[in-house]
Amino acid sequence: MASFKIRDIIENLSPVLIGQNSASISIGLSKRFFIFQLLKKLTQKIEDDPYLNFISVLKNYKILGSFLNGTLYELHRDRNNSYMRNFFIDKGLYAMVKADIEWLYSRGAKYREIMLTITKRGVIIYDNYKKNSFNVLLTTIHSGTWMRRDIQAKQSIAMEKRLLEEDIDTHKIYSSLVLKKGGIWIDNKASRFACDYNRTPERAIYSNRSEKWIKDVWKEPLSEKQRRWLMEGYNEFYFTLGRLIEAYRFNIIFDGHSMKDAKGRPEFSFGTKYIPKFYMPVVRSMQHKLSRMNYGQVALNTPYSGGHILQWLNNKFQDIFICSMEVNKKVYMTKNRKKVIAKRLEQISKDITQIFDIGDELP
Repeated sequence: MASFKIRDIIENLSPVLIGQNSASISIGLSKRFFIFQLLKKLTQKIEDDPYLNFISVLKNYKILGSFLNGTLYELHRDRNNSYMRNFFIDKGLYAMVKADIEWLYSRGAKYREIMLTITKRGVIIYDNYKKNSFNVLLTTIHSGTWMRRDIQAKQSIAMEKRLLEEDIDTHKIYSSLVLKKGGIWIDNKASRFACDYNRTPERAIYSNRSEKWIKDVWKEPLSEKQRRWLMEGYNEFYFTLGRLIEAYRFNIIFDGHSMKDAKGRPEFSFGTKYIPKFYMPVVRSMQHKLSRMNYGQVALNTPYSGGHILQWLNNKFQDIFICSMEVNKKVYMTKNRKKVIAKRLEQISKDITQIFDIGDELP
């Protein structure tokens, strides 16, 4: 339910008197009807506006503590202000979020009224929702590389090696699905090698020998305090995701990733484990469209079929179009997989957005 700061609304409406040490309010008879009508309209406005409803719930529950929210224009304008620099856990996370704000702002004025909600841990929610229209819920939950310094210091994985495994710039690959079509996009600047939001709680923090590609993840065990802090972020993410799906309605839920180039892997793969069979003809149509765009193999469920986020959402929306995609890093990165080739990334982003022109194809 919406929560209002009534003092802020009516403190300037004479003859309203609010005692400093009292919650009681004295209102002149001539103003009562006006105030009640005002509050009624404000309540209706929040109930009718998914964004206001979502923000109201976040503030009411206070799970996230403080968070930033505003238009892209406003946050870009304030990106160098002290309140924003000091909001984040450290300068590295601030720099990543700032870079993303500048990147999106540079793409044109048409995006500058998009609403952003940003948490201290670097989860960014972009709201381009279009009421009574076609909307996508997009997650790029592995696109981030930030890790708290004390946690990174305990990892046995060198940063250079870890970056070869991260989903570099996947937020730039998939974001057009929401920016150009409509919906909500959830991005995450934190590295999955600290806490992986796409796994079950028991597996979210990697352990030694839990990953096939490396024997030891940690050279020193995390403290209970560090583990608790990481899992608080995990729980915050799923709380926020739950509030989003309560406030909005989506036609498609889509999880975007990249995959490491390994022998036998395709250039693209759709994860269809949690999609109803009803929608499989649509997925196959998208698969064929992508294949005709001069790419190599476009597969299904190779090597991944869908992670915990999609499973969690599928339990709540068993009849909705839910799928994921993996793009092979060799398609958009240099041979050593250390740099992104901007032109290729931009083309892939356009092509993926194009194959999602499926409004007329949905059964």
